[in-house]
Amino acid sequence: MQAMRLIKVNSLTMGTAGLCETFIPNSVYTQCVRWKRKPIWLPTAKSKVFRIPKRPVIPVEDKLELQRLNNNYRTYMTSFRAYVRQLAEEGKQRSDETVCKQSEEEDFERCSAINDEWNAEVAKTREIRLAEMRENHRNAILQRLLRQEQRQEMKKEMLNKKVRKIKEESVTFITAENIDAAIEECLANVVDHNRALDLEGNWHKGQYPPVPPIEETQKPVAVEQRS
Repeated sequence: MQAMRLIKVNSLTMGTAGLCETFIPNSVYTQCVRWKRKPIWLPTAKSKVFRIPKRPVIPVEDKLELQRLNNNYRTYMTSFRAYVRQLAEEGKQRSDETVCKQSEEEDFERCSAINDEWNAEVAKTREIRLAEMRENHRNAILQRLLRQEQRQEMKKEMLNKKVRKIKEESVTFITAENIDAAIEECLANVVDHNRALDLEGNWHKGQYPPVPPIEETQKPVAVEQRS
């Protein structure tokens, strides 16, 4: 019935399509189609709220026969369930005595073997990691020692340079042994600081009179101011 309704609706739309100039064959049309039966989630119709259906009239012989068949079915099913439950209990008791012990022992042995394999793998990875850590630590210590030795060598070289320089300069030092000779040399060679250097690089010694002290230059000025 639904297919017939859809065909009719489509034929009507195609028949009236020629009257419309803006008809597009590929356009989408929405059509409402009624359900064959009312969905279960919808409430009762208003016209059937107060309707009381008639109970079916069953003859007495048919009712008794149906009741007997139903009772027999329930009795058979109850006994069958009890029999299956009894077989399951007997099998469970037999398996608990023999199979369960063996299965527990086998399960324990299997689990212990798997655990041993995991422990061996973890031990290998741990040994590799510890070996790498020890190697890195050893390399770091060696590099630190090398840097320390280099710093010590640089310090020794600097100290040796200073010692050699001081030894070279120690020849000119004034000691208790040569102090008299140094004094005599200073007295014999008097240094005259009254000299000048011109633009051509020539030294002129003793050609400029000494500059009088500041007190002597200020006295005549004071006398002139008083006068």
